[in-house]
Amino acid sequence: MDRIKGIAEKLNEKEVKYSQLSWVQYTAGYDFGVDEAYKELTQIFEDKADFETIQNVLKGNLSEEDRRRTHLLFNIFEPYHLSPEVNELAEKINEKTNQLSNVLNLHRTIFEGSEISSVELTQILANEDDRERRKAAYFAKNQINQPLLDAGFLELVEMRKALAKLRGKADFVALKLEEDELSPELFATWKDQMKSVLPKMKETRRKYAEKYLNDTEIMPWDENYISGKLAPALNQKVDMAAYYENLRAFFSNFGIDLTQMNITYDVFSRANKSEWGYNFPVETGKDSRILANVKDRYSEYGVLLHETGHAVHSFTTDPEDLLMNMGISGIISEGIANLFGSFLYDPLFYTKFFKAEEVAENFAEIKEWQKINSFRAIHRILFDQGFYQNEIQSGKDVEALYWNLYKELFDEEPFGENPPWAFLIHHTTHPIYLHNYFMGDVTCEMLAKVFTETNGIEKVTDKPENFGKYLMEKVITPSGRLPYPELFKWISGTEFSLKYLL
Repeated sequence: MDRIKGIAEKLNEKEVKYSQLSWVQYTAGYDFGVDEAYKELTQIFEDKADFETIQNVLKGNLSEEDRRRTHLLFNIFEPYHLSPEVNELAEKINEKTNQLSNVLNLHRTIFEGSEISSVELTQILANEDDRERRKAAYFAKNQINQPLLDAGFLELVEMRKALAKLRGKADFVALKLEEDELSPELFATWKDQMKSVLPKMKETRRKYAEKYLNDTEIMPWDENYISGKLAPALNQKVDMAAYYENLRAFFSNFGIDLTQMNITYDVFSRANKSEWGYNFPVETGKDSRILANVKDRYSEYGVLLHETGHAVHSFTTDPEDLLMNMGISGIISEGIANLFGSFLYDPLFYTKFFKAEEVAENFAEIKEWQKINSFRAIHRILFDQGFYQNEIQSGKDVEALYWNLYKELFDEEPFGENPPWAFLIHHTTHPIYLHNYFMGDVTCEMLAKVFTETNGIEKVTDKPENFGKYLMEKVITPSGRLPYPELFKWISGTEFSLKYLL
């Protein structure tokens, strides 16, 4: 196992360098050798002697945990020892992905004749009473569609399809899910479950459309606005200069000391910086970096709580067990982050800004509104998968895929031409990843249910320090040791199911 650990340490050194360079590219727009760093990584993966070592160790007499560690390393190395064609194509895919991510990061939206940041656009969607102006702001997000297509997005899709074929998989979706230790069967019933929740969703949306829009239908450009009406405190101005102290004080309730964690925050918008929110876990337990874009609204703490949740996950994971950490599911990672993001509506956090009696009822209502609407994420997930399960040759084909799914899932007609889709960077940089957020939400609901029932309390923040210990014991410590479906069942006693959101 010493030789196996040595391989993991070499790999970690190169991954740290790659992540550091990616951070610079995303925060400043400078490419100081991301592709070259990736090639250095692949050279390790392609090392025949190391791969033979891994194979030989797997044949030996190993403990259950060491077999898991070695098998995780084998799964990462094996694709690089199938054929030169696979390696060459994988390198081209990485180069194209970096090229397109730069197109996305450097893009700035033009609205009403001027450049506008994503934060400002979101504020218009949340606060603007003029429905037509909100609609214009929403459709402004489609300005990146054509530039991304022109830069070769569909070429990237075809390369990924070809890679799956070379790897002997049914399609690229199956390939990515297998890498995440998930089965495509997991998604088989989602459309049917969507149908079961659709009547309730329609009823809820109609109620709020009549109340706040004098209409019977809520459109995508109305959703943030409705949230603002349900909970006006979300749009209240706050002093973001104090963000770190507010986060530090909040996480301390769970027995988590942010001051002992090397977390870098880059949170204010500027030119050439990605307009999304990310956590860069540069080195587990040693260096975590947060990219966000905030301005001056309470709602923007949601992304800071989410991304800090990622960082905390990194710093509560054993940095010495590099091999076992390779088995941590993206669902667990996003689930923990979503969990902390959800505390935006909990008095443990919001009483720093508001009196509980002023906002408690509103925040409770918006949580229910968001829960019923969370099922709409299924459209984004299946749309992302649809690129690789359909013949997509043009922008018109992309639109057809988008609208066909929209009609099937929501029983709603198209709301215009050229729907915004490319702005969602995951299609480019992290394909077949979006399910992690939704399944992370399901995981959050499951964890809360198990913890509150076990402790006889109403919500997890009734015993925050105990809940922090529970997360360590039940989720973070064992998370690399079990594939996600097994971990879910180990905690809940049941198979994964969307019922926890219903």
